[in-house]
Amino acid sequence: MDGDLAEILGIHIGDGCISVTSRYSEYYLGGDLTEEKEYHNDWVAPLFNKKIMLPLFNKTVNYKEHPKVGIYGFHIFDKRLVAFFENLGIKSGSKLNVEIPKKILKNKNLTKRFLRGLFDTDGTIYFDKNRSAKNQTNNRPTINLGTTSIKLAEQVYNLLFSLGLNPRLKKPYKGKKDKNSVHAVLIYRKKDIINYIKNIGFKNPKHYTKWEVFMKLGYCPPYTTLEQRKEFLSSILDKNEIIKE
Repeated sequence: MDGDLAEILGIHIGDGCISVTSRYSEYYLGGDLTEEKEYHNDWVAPLFNKKIMLPLFNKTVNYKEHPKVGIYGFHIFDKRLVAFFENLGIKSGSKLNVEIPKKILKNKNLTKRFLRGLFDTDGTIYFDKNRSAKNQTNNRPTINLGTTSIKLAEQVYNLLFSLGLNPRLKKPYKGKKDKNSVHAVLIYRKKDIINYIKNIGFKNPKHYTKWEVFMKLGYCPPYTTLEQRKEFLSSILDKNEIIKE
């Protein structure tokens, strides 16, 4: 177990899936086609190849686009891969009772990498309006993680607290399409969010570009796409180059 593998386990618990039947053993990992393709190509795939695919199979993952459902991911049907994750404490099937492997809980460096992988995939950062201000802008950041596993939510809460943060466990709730209750962990104090980004951070552009826009503007407009945020940040850099010249 090292940092890279701990982060992969966080990514898996967020967006991975293991299915085992009498006929096959399947592993799946993927994300949103438009917002997370770059994250998977530039970060997840190299990490997965380095720690798992090349040592086990001497080949790399083969992602596929699924435009009809808006998914970008890969399927691998191989008992060895499923056994690899099971040996690390990751079970197949439902994630209702998923929890963090004990090896990760005992090591602060592994904890940070695991949390980054988990929040990159199952987490989000959003910006609420300051309702008490005259000019209301989306300048109040919150980092949120939602999971159907109460055990995982409690573990994440305790890990964040042990790292000096002041998270909050939200009361379980059900969305319109949710069959199971969602347990949310929030990081809502600005100094805690700065601490999180400094010491754990995001590798998913879907998240960190929102923070970069916020740092440039003092707020982050809602409902922007990754491409829109990248274009804005690029235009700021271009203007700075012109000023330097």
